[in-house]
Amino acid sequence: MRNYIKIFFKRTPPHPLPLPRGERGSVRGYIWISVLLIAIYLSTTTCVRAPRKGIVSGIDPGFCIGCHQEVTPGLFQSWVESKHAKKGVHCMTCHIDHQVASEQKAMVFPEKCGECHKKQLEEFRKSRHSIGFDRMRIQGEYLGIPQEIRAAFCERCHSVQKRCNSCHTSHRFSLKEARDPDACGSCHLGPDHPHKEMYEASLHGTIYKVTQDSGRAPRCITCHMANGTHNSSFGIARGPAGTRSQVVDMKEVPISKEEEERRREEMIGVCTGCHSRRFAQEQLGNADQVKEAGFELQEKGKEAIQEIAKEGLLYPSISERMPHPTEGRTLVLADPQLYVGTSHIERLFFTMFKFHNIRVWKSGYHFSPSYTHGYGWAEMQMDLVDIKEEAEKLREIFKERKK
Repeated sequence: MRNYIKIFFKRTPPHPLPLPRGERGSVRGYIWISVLLIAIYLSTTTCVRAPRKGIVSGIDPGFCIGCHQEVTPGLFQSWVESKHAKKGVHCMTCHIDHQVASEQKAMVFPEKCGECHKKQLEEFRKSRHSIGFDRMRIQGEYLGIPQEIRAAFCERCHSVQKRCNSCHTSHRFSLKEARDPDACGSCHLGPDHPHKEMYEASLHGTIYKVTQDSGRAPRCITCHMANGTHNSSFGIARGPAGTRSQVVDMKEVPISKEEEERRREEMIGVCTGCHSRRFAQEQLGNADQVKEAGFELQEKGKEAIQEIAKEGLLYPSISERMPHPTEGRTLVLADPQLYVGTSHIERLFFTMFKFHNIRVWKSGYHFSPSYTHGYGWAEMQMDLVDIKEEAEKLREIFKERKK
């Protein structure tokens, strides 16, 4: 703040106000005037001077401070407490021309951050975070949501592709905050991706919660952003949600067996920071088997519904529904299945694949037995019972109608 006060006085012409009587020309008099001018400056709620349109270089950050400590005091205070402020990284370093910034909500894209943080940007571009928004925009579930409310749904998290401050929240950009599991939990939680809950229910999460000691138990970044990498897909060798054990890259393109083994070795390398190599291989191998078992159950539910569809027993029928946003008039089970305009038996399957199978295999890799079994495997078994029972009910209803 002292720098901006100096800037203010440097730009302020000699003032004709007389000094208090008896102190004219004295040091105390000058102090009195200085305090008065500082009070006036700090109390004003309008900018000293508005930046002119089209000017980037030459805009004094002091002018930004003049407004934003009043208009956005929370952001201003966060910046004051940040490393950026201490190192002289001011508003115009990151934000563009004031007029353009206002029209674009002053959004700062990763490419801008990469001008200083080049290594981090290159690593980020290798991660699934870097394609999150593009992948979201072509998903049936997203397209099935009314356009006017999408921003409050999927876009809040999937905008990580366009925003470093999804993790490093502005304007403090605290490393300590970004490294905390709760920061990841703002997106990675809930019924369809309960990563935070799985972690907290695991022994890793329990030790960290009890001790707050990242030296004893890993946090999210320990495994997924090892050694400070910004490639959050580090060491992930298996397919994402909706696939079985296919080995794919971040764009879901199949990769070679050699690449799969390389990725698994990356993760084993992290595990051996605490565990033996044998133990790490065994645990990850168990998780692979859990994932395969979960998808075998899911396939049984899928087959039961496909049989019903062949018999023409789905209600409403595919021909009576609105076309799927990406697949058209066809039966869609698993990704990109919708949860609207569907039948009850399909709704049962949606819960099975989207919520319960996710818990089975993802908690397998997060070593959370309560989620793998109680919230996952057991629920899937009951889902399959419900699906088969509903299939028989539909057949009975059809028989009655034929009489």
